[in-house]
Amino acid sequence: MPTQLFSFVLTCLMLSACGTAPAPGNLSAAVTQTQTPRFPEIPPPGEFDTIPEHGDFRRLMVGPLCPDRCRPGPLAWIQPRASAATWGRARRESGEVIARMISSGAYPKFNLQDRGAGRADTVYWAVMKVGDSLVSIFRSTTPRTPDKIARTEVIEHGEGFFRGVASARWVWSDQDDMAWGTCDGGACCKSPGRQ
Repeated sequence: MPTQLFSFVLTCLMLSACGTAPAPGNLSAAVTQTQTPRFPEIPPPGEFDTIPEHGDFRRLMVGPLCPDRCRPGPLAWIQPRASAATWGRARRESGEVIARMISSGAYPKFNLQDRGAGRADTVYWAVMKVGDSLVSIFRSTTPRTPDKIARTEVIEHGEGFFRGVASARWVWSDQDDMAWGTCDGGACCKSPGRQ
């Protein structure tokens, strides 16, 4: 119970400290599904923070008409890259993996694939600047799966915000799940997982 309460309080503090920002606009003309930017090097497994309070684990919602007619979908983890909280804006914009996602089933908007027979898929979430847009790139470990490129919203931290601990969460918008994570020492990134 104390762990769940701590996790809830930490999530509330993180989301309120990051605040809200205007919805991200469209991707620049320089970014298309056929022009995949260079994906950064995938870090070793030990670089991802598996402490439950720093990541998130829950069922993602699926269905064509959320929130009215959707249902619980696959169980999915999102785990931050522990070092993300120490980076600056330049490193983020040059391209870095900020989190990994592991799912028990398909969730196409984040490029999570159904591998069948109880095998989980892992997707690496990277952010980078392409043209004048900061984008998210979701790379699946399922062979022959093209990367998915999505828009990204950057939310700058306010002064005095506790820094040094990377976090990643699934967050619910008015109609769908989104991914949220620390993308540098002064900002959070949020992506709807689609263009």
